[in-house]
Amino acid sequence: MKKTNRLLIISLIILLSSVTSIYAQVKDNKDLHNILLINSYDIDNKWENSIKDGFKESMKNNPNIKIKTEYLDIRNNNNQNYLKNFEKLLNTKYKDNNFDMIVTVDDEAFNLARQGLFNENSIFYKKIIVFTGVNEIINLKFQEKEYITGFMDGRSKIELMKLITRLQPQVKKINVLIDDTNYSLDIKDKLSENRYLLDKYINLNFIEAEYEDEILKKIKDIDENNEALLICGVFKDNNFYDYLNPEKFINKIKSIKDIPIYTSREDYIGKGVIGGYIDIGSEYGKSLGKMVLKIYKEEGISSVPLITKLGANYMVDYEKIYKYNINPLDLPEETIIINKKPHEFVITKNERVQMILIIIFLLIIMAYIITMMFKHRKNNIKNKRLYNIAKEREQLKTDFIANMSHELRTPLNIISSASTLLEMKVNRNEEVEKEYILDKVERINQNSNRLRRLINNLIDITKFDSGFYECRCKNENIVYVVEDIVFATVDYANEKDIQLLFDTDAEEIITFIDKEKIERVILNLLSNAIKFTNENGKIEVHIKHDDKFVYISIKDNGIGIPKEKVDQIFHRFYQVDSILSRKNEGSGIGLCIVDEIIKMHNGKVEIDSEENKGTTFKVILNLSNDDRIDGHINNKTDRNINDVVKIEMANI
Repeated sequence: MKKTNRLLIISLIILLSSVTSIYAQVKDNKDLHNILLINSYDIDNKWENSIKDGFKESMKNNPNIKIKTEYLDIRNNNNQNYLKNFEKLLNTKYKDNNFDMIVTVDDEAFNLARQGLFNENSIFYKKIIVFTGVNEIINLKFQEKEYITGFMDGRSKIELMKLITRLQPQVKKINVLIDDTNYSLDIKDKLSENRYLLDKYINLNFIEAEYEDEILKKIKDIDENNEALLICGVFKDNNFYDYLNPEKFINKIKSIKDIPIYTSREDYIGKGVIGGYIDIGSEYGKSLGKMVLKIYKEEGISSVPLITKLGANYMVDYEKIYKYNINPLDLPEETIIINKKPHEFVITKNERVQMILIIIFLLIIMAYIITMMFKHRKNNIKNKRLYNIAKEREQLKTDFIANMSHELRTPLNIISSASTLLEMKVNRNEEVEKEYILDKVERINQNSNRLRRLINNLIDITKFDSGFYECRCKNENIVYVVEDIVFATVDYANEKDIQLLFDTDAEEIITFIDKEKIERVILNLLSNAIKFTNENGKIEVHIKHDDKFVYISIKDNGIGIPKEKVDQIFHRFYQVDSILSRKNEGSGIGLCIVDEIIKMHNGKVEIDSEENKGTTFKVILNLSNDDRIDGHINNKTDRNINDVVKIEMANI
């Protein structure tokens, strides 16, 4: 008994599984749909392919809908025998396919399916037919209404001509370029029939052709100023029999006639034409897909009646409307503008010129303002620098006056004191030792030399300012000039236990110089070196030369000069130490005189100094002489060099 019950349960389970499987298959078969999509032209026709792409795009989320595509190729085979044979081919090819819907694109495919709707031997027998691209108004019979629906193009095509006359009022003749398809022929009929709807009479010239060469020949006589070209067909290349590349085709037309070109075809938009009233194939395809899905969902076509006008779009190229001086204000409100960058404005040409001029004017104003700001800033910086220089000079003058009063007062006080002491000794009839008298006379002489040196510097500065300072140059052996000065100052260096060395790379270097002025330069630099070198220091004087220059360097290992003050030491009245802190006497004009003298010799003075390590002055003079001067070079000085040295070294 248990065994029997078990068998019954197993049998029941198998039965239920079978029923469920059969139900699922029935349900799946019910949800599975097969569509045959027929295009009127060949596989390369762009507008029909864009419809197909839009249609499939709308079906991508419905995997139960299977689509097969066929091409009627009506352009090459437009006769009844071909149409019958094509239908037989479909019957044979798809005899095992149970299509529940036929979708047709353009008039020829629709007419073929419609003819077989009630033919029991046809693949189209009582199939739902959904069409698009049909140009004529369709009047369906009562029985046909149960199977046929779609989109009819009931427009008059006059919008194409209205757009041209609206944008270019000067056009008096429109050349319409068409092929031999029903679409083009329908355009020809409707344009001719409805031309009276235009505001003014327009002459229409239909250029019916199939190949490129034929078209190019026919457009040679077009008047560029008063005519326009309207492209409504699809054309082929003479040599390869392939469809023309729209952009290359437009360029060839423009190379013959630079005529404004419009179009009714989507594939020419953006390829060099101004624009047109365009049926966008992909949008047609998407609308077709929505209609098909609605039919499947509601199990019939009663909810999707014929649509007589799907609509099109005005489209223009941004670049072309300005090339042909078209006023953007004349564009229909719903116009789609292509090739317009985000920053570009849709304005008239005059407004565009005005805007450019305003922008240029504003840029000029901005540039002027910026220039004036920079100029004002530069002037402020310059004025500030001049103010600082003037302030510095004023301070230098103040310091100089204070320094000069000190420089004058000190030797005068010493001279006055020494002479007073001598006078007192004489008046008292006291015996005065010879050494005492010589000491006081030496002090008087030394400070007199200090005053003489100071007065000479002041006189020379005045001469420099007034332009009366002169250099009387002649050929001199500069080695002996420098050597004499160095040997004459050795005693002053020895008094501070400073080692003074002299070296030269030649015994005779003839140079065109003012001997006295160069002696003064070397004395001043040696005086500074001795003054600012500590005891047991060293000073080295070197002379070198090459083919062009002679180099005189005076190097010490003294206190040096701070880096921030090196560039200022040749300024007039400038001293590194202030009057309250300096350890040595001086007016601050000696180095200024050195710099001026060397400049008058067309030379220069360089300085290299590091604080607490020493200073090197390098005098660079041109190695030149006056060939007009002959005779023996006198190596000996014609004056007492010691007197000159005493005056220059008086402040040490």
